[in-house]
Amino acid sequence: MKKIFYLLMISFLLSACLMPPPPAPQVGSAPSSESQPPANDQSSQNQNQPSATNEAQSESHSHSDAPHTSDVDLTHLEVGDGKYSSSPQVGYVFSCQTSFNGGGATGTGNWMNGDGTWNALMKAVVDGSVTWPHEFTISIQGDQRVFTGNGLPDHETGNYPISASDDAYAIDRNPNSISEQNVTVSLPANPVVANQPTCVGGEVGIMLSGVPMFNAFDAGGRDAGAHEVQDNCDGHPQEAGVYHYHTLSDCTTDTATGHSALMGYAFDGFGIYGYYDANGKEVTNEDLDECHGHTEVVEWDGQFVEMYHYHATHEFPYTVGCFKGTPSVKSIGGQGQQQGGQNQQGEQAGQQPPQEAINACSGLSQGASCSVGNMTGTCMTPPNSSQLACVPAGGPPP
Repeated sequence: MKKIFYLLMISFLLSACLMPPPPAPQVGSAPSSESQPPANDQSSQNQNQPSATNEAQSESHSHSDAPHTSDVDLTHLEVGDGKYSSSPQVGYVFSCQTSFNGGGATGTGNWMNGDGTWNALMKAVVDGSVTWPHEFTISIQGDQRVFTGNGLPDHETGNYPISASDDAYAIDRNPNSISEQNVTVSLPANPVVANQPTCVGGEVGIMLSGVPMFNAFDAGGRDAGAHEVQDNCDGHPQEAGVYHYHTLSDCTTDTATGHSALMGYAFDGFGIYGYYDANGKEVTNEDLDECHGHTEVVEWDGQFVEMYHYHATHEFPYTVGCFKGTPSVKSIGGQGQQQGGQNQQGEQAGQQPPQEAINACSGLSQGASCSVGNMTGTCMTPPNSSQLACVPAGGPPP
């Protein structure tokens, strides 16, 4: 019996020694399902803050190789004339400005289809290939992202003022010259989604080329991308010589596949990315919210994070329809060069709102309902004022 017992013990010990060890936990692996919250449980995360991905997620999101695809018909883009609103609205500009009485293009190009659409592939461009002594730096200083430069682009521009011999002259006689600017802008390095969107003035951000991005309108409240003639890089100067864009410049370099690269920054600190989402598909207004952005994993300061960001589109309003965060500045260089400021051919600045309109919003917040006499409206901040003013419901008067 003892012999049989010892043989059984030896057999048991040998089998235990020969069994493979349990698998070691993998670095970056997800915890067990018992400890994971439900997929839609986001109560533990502040949705206003960017969410950093872990190592495994970062590797999987490093860059998609999905080819770029598009369903956008560039020959029939809807014209955005008058698409400004007194509150955030998809496909519109939530504009601080309450009147548009300026100039712009004087003619109608043959790229206007006459049915409320325009053909981007036929649009004229301003002739020329002028180079400039470009200066532009971006640095992180504490919690701020600081931009300094001279406002001159890192690419060639057309000849401005537009020459009478240029075929663009028949449509757009922009008489302004490009001049150096004093650019100093500080934006939050880690922007946060605000409780309410904020209306935009004439300028909405600054691009990596060092050039400011204006909103989608000319000073007459028309679709600047459709009507005004820009150069090959989609830029032109306003009366103070500020060279700027209204749409994403064709002279920027995007990714070849997957999510578009960062193209610039809105004045609330959030990034403006190119035309394509993480699946390589060109985004449209239907894919974006009322401010022309959404939340997705993007590359941000060398890391992949899930955060809110804007997208450029070929559709109006092109880049930023309203500010999702809180804007830190109103214009490049603090010179007040809003869309309400001089743009082209004597486009006049918007006037200071009446005192009674300002008084009607005293103690109220952006977007609050207000009234002046028999008029009801919404509290907004005009581009040439730091005070809220009551704007009539339905937008600026005709």
